[in-house]
Amino acid sequence: MIEKGWVSVNGRVAASGDRALPDAVIVLSKEAQTRINDAFTLVLNKPRGFVSSPDETNGARAMGLLVHENFCGLGQPPMLASQGLRVAGRLAVSESGLVVYTTDTALARRLAASDVDETWQLEFLDDATDVADAAQRVVAALVLSGQTAKVVSMDASIVTLETSSLVKGQLSEVLSSFALRASVMRLRRGEIALGDVPEAQWQLV
Repeated sequence: MIEKGWVSVNGRVAASGDRALPDAVIVLSKEAQTRINDAFTLVLNKPRGFVSSPDETNGARAMGLLVHENFCGLGQPPMLASQGLRVAGRLAVSESGLVVYTTDTALARRLAASDVDETWQLEFLDDATDVADAAQRVVAALVLSGQTAKVVSMDASIVTLETSSLVKGQLSEVLSSFALRASVMRLRRGEIALGDVPEAQWQLV
């Protein structure tokens, strides 16, 4: 918005790199207000094998799934344009679940913060795995790396974790370091949850 000349500080059009004191009068143009009012956010249930961001490689582009046929929300889906739609929290190609795309800059910045928490589901694939022991080792490894992590539920093969915001692929790397085979699915990032969105489909939030 600054680069487009849509922001003024104390009556002067702002330039990139300008600083503003706390008591400065900052005004957004009508174009900027329209952009904010028209902002939207969507959630995609990304399958494994897809990359969450266009600049990633070694997988199909998840944004290619954002077509009308895959829309599972109510009403008509919006016309999506890649320009301005950004990923808020990348997901490794080997992981599935929640990916958030938004045109809301403030939300994208909030979800990118280091103190955002997440919910993950691990489904262990080997019947011989001691699930309780595996969960304890994963949590301990994350805590040792400076993250927060705890088990919130567990059954015979599935563990649900709450963690701080993880580096892309970090959970899969921890599992691999212990030679544990599990599918990794993100269910929530910050205030945005996947809900009941089917795999490869998307909806507005």
